[in-house]
Amino acid sequence: MPDDVPRDMRFGNSRGAQDAGVNWVRAVWLAWWACLALAILFSALPAAGSATVPETSFSARLDAPEADVLQAVHEVAADQIIHGTFSYDKEKILYGAHAADSSAAFHDSPAGPKVFYKVAERVLAPRYFKDSEDVGTITVRYIVQAAGPTASNVQIDAVFIDARHKAHASQGSVESAEYAAIKEHLQAIVLKQQQAEEEAQDLARRRKQAEEQKQRPAKTELPATSTVPAGDSAKDLEAQIEQVRRQVERRVKDAATPLKSAPFKSASNVQLLAARTEVVILIITSYWYGVETEDGHRGWIHRSQLEPLP
Repeated sequence: MPDDVPRDMRFGNSRGAQDAGVNWVRAVWLAWWACLALAILFSALPAAGSATVPETSFSARLDAPEADVLQAVHEVAADQIIHGTFSYDKEKILYGAHAADSSAAFHDSPAGPKVFYKVAERVLAPRYFKDSEDVGTITVRYIVQAAGPTASNVQIDAVFIDARHKAHASQGSVESAEYAAIKEHLQAIVLKQQQAEEEAQDLARRRKQAEEQKQRPAKTELPATSTVPAGDSAKDLEAQIEQVRRQVERRVKDAATPLKSAPFKSASNVQLLAARTEVVILIITSYWYGVETEDGHRGWIHRSQLEPLP
């Protein structure tokens, strides 16, 4: 190169290459730091579907001790039904659920024995969950907390997480239906307690009468002669007995009628009764009879499944 060319012009190409190399290194470093920042940001977020917070939460207060509410919730969590939803129009009860001790569907669940879960896997597009068009898992969570000696708070949440780990919030029908099931079980628990108290009181009364009878002196005088003929008195007594019998006894209409352990359809069966089995009514509710069979089994039968004695 001629000596009269300026030094800057002689080395212009070399400097341009150096500057380009410096800029490329800076770009690589900036891209690396940007990727690192995004990785830290996404690692701080909960994984989709594995931990989610429900958009809505159902809460209510029950006028019952915490122990009774815990028992009712435990029974509902184990009843194998997700209430308030279904997958097919011809089968509007979703069976196949099971109770669970924990769940990754809720990341804010408090620890302790007062939280229950019910899970149903491989559910196809359940109704009443937002934009649910896939196969996934429904999880119901129940949180029970005492609100005093005779009151308790219950919180119910439901979420559907599909196969792509996308969470679908419940529209509220599942929570409402689960709460209704809890109230039915709670009513059955209260009725059983009342029945047990009545039986205990009746037993105590009989024992007291027996003790009083033992302490009474034997009467030696003959009973007064009745002016009513013996035949007529016996007939009247038989008629009264028959009238009382018709009031408290019923007969099963159909074969294989289930005797339920509690007054609701999803309750377990105590036994199946044959047609024309006679039962004694012990408790009367709006839709159910608490009855006792001839062999001493007690349970519940829907009123429509019984008929008066002939």
